[in-house]
Amino acid sequence: MKKIFLTGFIALSLLFTTTSCDSDDDNNESVINASDLPKTADTFVNTYFPNVTYINVTKQNIADIDGSIYEVKLSNNFEIDFDANGNWIDIDGHHQAVPVALVPEKIQTYVTTNYPNQFVTSIDNKKTTVEVELSSELDLVFDLQGNFLRIDK
Repeated sequence: MKKIFLTGFIALSLLFTTTSCDSDDDNNESVINASDLPKTADTFVNTYFPNVTYINVTKQNIADIDGSIYEVKLSNNFEIDFDANGNWIDIDGHHQAVPVALVPEKIQTYVTTNYPNQFVTSIDNKKTTVEVELSSELDLVFDLQGNFLRIDK
């Protein structure tokens, strides 16, 4: 009887262990063709990053907390996240300058005035703020009107 009970206990333990390791995240995103991006996103990429190719495009079934659904990796090492309508949420240049035209004018003026030898390498549109990372890896936080709030630590 002990042997049957022990065997049953081990079998159930193994079942629960393998089930708990199964992740729903595996089904949350899928690789898609660039042609499946919203037209707005494709136009954005072609406008601000001409002569690059799409390396990887993924679509999530459930939006991230920031609203992003699509993640695009480009041949110039930029990564851009877009919402369901194809509006950009964040741009990461991986230590390369984000095109100045994509940085709100008031933020760009603040950066060039206060950090003249640096440039924006990442910009992230949050719900209530805009966060930028400079080439020195300093993170600055602005309100939605482009007013400087703080250095993010």
